[in-house]
Amino acid sequence: MKKILVCLLTGVMLAGLATSASAHGGRGGYYYYGGHGGGWRGGWAPFAVGAVAGVAVANAYYRPAHVYYAPQYAYPPQPQTAAYCPENGLYYPQTQACPSGWQRVSY
Repeated sequence: MKKILVCLLTGVMLAGLATSASAHGGRGGYYYYGGHGGGWRGGWAPFAVGAVAGVAVANAYYRPAHVYYAPQYAYPPQPQTAAYCPENGLYYPQTQACPSGWQRVSY
């Protein structure tokens, strides 16, 4: 809501400045006296300048929030273990069965 309000207020202020400056300096617009009364014909340029300036000011004012990443902690490595068969004297890949039961051995 705040962003829209700032955009709108900035655009209206800059458009007002552009039209009052153009009315006094005669930079592209003209004042006519016609059948339905007089009026200033300046075109859409002052309003476009005001809208672009309003968007630029609002985008400069409102930035996205910074993203902070949590630090990565290095955990100690898990001990390496293997299955050993004391009856055969072999480890798991070399023998597939162990009648007396497997022993966990860390290395």
